[in-house]
Amino acid sequence: MIHRLLLLGSGWGVGLLMLLSLSLGAQNLERSSERLSLDLGFGHNTVPLPSGVIIGLGLIAGLVAGSSASALVWPRPSSAEEEGE
Repeated sequence: MIHRLLLLGSGWGVGLLMLLSLSLGAQNLERSSERLSLDLGFGHNTVPLPSGVIIGLGLIAGLVAGSSASALVWPRPSSAEEEGE
């Protein structure tokens, strides 16, 4: 159980640090010529964002989803391992 929590916590922590660095780095992208907007699917579009920000958000979402999925499929210890044998 502790391994699952460590894996989940480290994945989410790294994701938050990457999001922080992406948001700090995106402040310097004002002169980017290629700007895209996201279609959220229910009639609203986001503000135009540089393509690097959209790619970075996708990478961060993949990292968090992958670490969460790996924490869910972490093998459970058998009853013999829990007793200390």
